[in-house]
Amino acid sequence: MLHHDLQSLRLFVAICETRSLSRAAERTHIALSAASRRLKLLEDQAGLALVRRLPHGVEPTPAGLTTLAYAESVLHLADRYVAAVSDLRSGARGTVRVSASSSALVAGLATDLAAFARSHPDIRIDLDERPSADTIEAVTRKQADVGVIIRGQALEGLSSFPYSRDRLSVVLVPEHPLADRTAVSFRELMDEDFVLLEVGTAVNRLVVERARDLGRHLKVRVQVRSFEVMCQMVRQGLGVGILPEAALRPLVTALDLRLVHLDEPWAVREIDVCVRQGETPSRATDHLLKALAGSDFA
Repeated sequence: MLHHDLQSLRLFVAICETRSLSRAAERTHIALSAASRRLKLLEDQAGLALVRRLPHGVEPTPAGLTTLAYAESVLHLADRYVAAVSDLRSGARGTVRVSASSSALVAGLATDLAAFARSHPDIRIDLDERPSADTIEAVTRKQADVGVIIRGQALEGLSSFPYSRDRLSVVLVPEHPLADRTAVSFRELMDEDFVLLEVGTAVNRLVVERARDLGRHLKVRVQVRSFEVMCQMVRQGLGVGILPEAALRPLVTALDLRLVHLDEPWAVREIDVCVRQGETPSRATDHLLKALAGSDFA
């Protein structure tokens, strides 16, 4: 019979995510020697190797991947139990873990979550900002209860409903030849230097794919992680940027930039709410889902 403690399971999940025993030990605040012993004990109890040692790190074996899936489920239940007990002590009725892309937050989600929190003071919202692909993974792995994502990505094991939409626009310095235009096609930007959001974001993937459809490759000069830094790089003359219009408006004013509509059908993006398929949500999660489904955007 297996007897795995939660700390060892958290360590194993961290090992699989970081592909490194030392980084996993650091993340879980366990001494490296103790982490090595815990991993060996897990493997001894399983009677199988759970990780494969590589020259620079480790990777899970097939048995390790099976262990990872069950470990994540066990930890999810344990975390929900701890949160539920904490909520009972504080008088709250529950916690909802929400993962959302930056685009979703500026497209109205932040406002809707704030309104929900005011009308449901006994429900706590844990908000994690992640790219859409990472949000889908978080919901699938039970690291989040609700995901808010840009539509167009595979949702295996998840169900979704429409929530909102946003529009992509181009941000330019005032002296740019296109700055006085009201709209510009994507093809007209193909010879420009670009300041682009990092790989993995929905905007990055979309504009790279659309450039490929035109038989072109974007001239990416700088890649950044945030809307604010992108606009600052554009202001310094390093290129043009493409961002959700709702995110651009306050930054354009603050940095004296110009916003030009991107005249493409794909520039209007749909935003969806996703949850795990076939799973009955908690009462708190159900309240939030109904609020998002009935928002002004949905």
